[in-house]
Amino acid sequence: MRSIRLTLLAMLCSVPLAHAADGKGMTWTKQAHSSMLGIDQVGCNGGAVDGCNPYQGDTSCKNILPVLCVKNDGSTRPPYTASPSEFYDGWLGGQITTTLPILGDALRSRTVGDKLCSSSFGSGWRMAEFHDNPSGGWGFRAYGNVRSSQHFWVAINDQPANCWNP
Repeated sequence: MRSIRLTLLAMLCSVPLAHAADGKGMTWTKQAHSSMLGIDQVGCNGGAVDGCNPYQGDTSCKNILPVLCVKNDGSTRPPYTASPSEFYDGWLGGQITTTLPILGDALRSRTVGDKLCSSSFGSGWRMAEFHDNPSGGWGFRAYGNVRSSQHFWVAINDQPANCWNP
């Protein structure tokens, strides 16, 4: 665990923090957990007061939050009912977890987020992306049980709602 912390510290110290003062990144939340199936539903939660904004970002990059990490391992979909549809609530085909909290401004690229996940959890882990749901976007389910008490950084590949976009 100490080597992971030292690696993370080295990554953060090597990142220039010259981000715009009003920069925002997109965050998601845990929306539900099934202890019977061992899965979480995570997503954009756009209808909530503290919902996400995948177009412009919703959270100041000056905030310190964990990164949502995924590992697509081909896990078979358990028998849950998608709500409202597979487009918004599809099966990831793997696992999720979160890193230790990180300053949004330290996420200078998707590669930094991916390296944070793989150095924290091992090979095959990377930063979650808005479109990881193979049926659509906005959210998915996966094996895991992440904290429900806070938001977490998630990347988006076709909009500027990342802390690395000025």
